Amino acid sequence: MNFITGMLLTVLIAFVITFVASKILIPILKKAKAGQHVRDDGPKTHLVKEGTPTMGGIAMLVGIIASSFIFSSGDIKYTLFAVITVLAFTVIGFLDDGLKLFKKRSLGLRAWQKIVLQLIAAAIVACLAYYWLGIDFVMIPFASDWQLGIGFIPFTMFVLLAMVNSVNLTDGLDGLATGITLINSSTFLLIFVLSVMGAVVVTDAEVVTDMSNMTMFTAAVAGSCIAFLCFNVHPAKVFMGDTGAFALGAALTAMGIATGMQLFLAIMGFMFVLSAVSVIIQVGSFKLRGKRVFRMAPLHHHFELGGASETQVVTGYMIATTLLCIGAFLMFFFSF
Repeated sequence: MNFITGMLLTVLIAFVITFVASKILIPILKKAKAGQHVRDDGPKTHLVKEGTPTMGGIAMLVGIIASSFIFSSGDIKYTLFAVITVLAFTVIGFLDDGLKLFKKRSLGLRAWQKIVLQLIAAAIVACLAYYWLGIDFVMIPFASDWQLGIGFIPFTMFVLLAMVNSVNLTDGLDGLATGITLINSSTFLLIFVLSVMGAVVVTDAEVVTDMSNMTMFTAAVAGSCIAFLCFNVHPAKVFMGDTGAFALGAALTAMGIATGMQLFLAIMGFMFVLSAVSVIIQVGSFKLRGKRVFRMAPLHHHFELGGASETQVVTGYMIATTLLCIGAFLMFFFSF
């Protein structure tokens, strides 16, 4: 079986596993009354979503893990690293979702608890990348790689925390976080394929193998996102919860670390970043001036309250993400 066939089969297998897992999980979540608790201060149109099953990210996690290793070959340390990264943050998201459901409220882990757990997870992942995988560089578009040395660890921790929380903040509309992640992971998938096939010059045979295995992991993420969208598009039958949002943010960061493309994540995932920045601006402005900049934060709620439908906002975000990913891909390709 050739490389491309294995990659396509991984997408298909991840899709089937996640789809079946979702079909099984949704009734279980309904029976357990694991429903979403909608914020009272959120858009009023979202009140109808009260009780929609959450923690659907578990189905994506099953699909990603179960299919990532099937067509991996040789030394699978990169695949293991990516899966460990996803699992570390999924556990935090699961705890957060579990507390929300157990205590029947919209707040799970307290802010300081979440930050401490995320810092620990980020430190573990960054150390694994630096000491186990031997990665200590970051790609600079159209320039030489930036060798960070031991500074790679705090830098990677910052990127991880920023990405995971940005994806989580973006997960506020049906299909939004899943759709953007699908576009981002598809872009990474193309980059990995080109690296393995030699379109991007990689002289180290070990690196080619690593990229081949990361291709399968990325294909698993893409396939799982496609399947989950079948249940998550408007009107959503299930939400991913922090369990899924943290997992997807971690997965994208693992892809960035493997390629040295952490800085590119700010471009490819700009709509994620925009959500986080809008919240920072809103909170900062209200505390300093007593005034809000946006109708509501994150930014997608601002557009909703401005009259845009949920579907229109999601479509706009996905179009913008597609264009940003095309730009990031061209920057990557012409940097060699």
